[in-house]
Amino acid sequence: MSLTLEDLTIDPEGIDPVALLADWEWAMESLMLPVMITAMGDVFAQTDSGEVCFVDVVGGEVIPVCDSSEAFEEALDDEEFIDEFFYPERVQELRNAGLKLSGRNVYSHKLPLVVGGEDEAANFETTDAVVHVSIHGQIYRQVKDLPDGAEIGEIEIIPPEVP
Repeated sequence: MSLTLEDLTIDPEGIDPVALLADWEWAMESLMLPVMITAMGDVFAQTDSGEVCFVDVVGGEVIPVCDSSEAFEEALDDEEFIDEFFYPERVQELRNAGLKLSGRNVYSHKLPLVVGGEDEAANFETTDAVVHVSIHGQIYRQVKDLPDGAEIGEIEIIPPEVP
């Protein structure tokens, strides 16, 4: 079964666009507003200048991907772009494992990779998109200056406000 873009994204209805990325401000050069949320919990966001960036929630970075919203719309027709940023094979694997998305939920690691979680189907659950994006942003903000492989002693998570 081939997945559609609708299968690979969630409906942002009811999600406050500013609140969604509030815990990622440390990684952004300027305010960005989300334009698309993937089923895997990553966010495409647009800058004031029109550039579209990929907020790699699991990888902990913000990556410029398109110069404009028009270029982003064109990229959505490119199979390589979809494979690179929407992870259709993983989405299909999780669906086959019985994890179905509904409402504002995205696929999320139960134990985030950055704190030692495994990138396997058994470590996934569905989680509210705002919670997923917020928690990862808070974790990455706290560990961003640690060297790779450093032991993480304590992480403080402030629950996001979810309407």
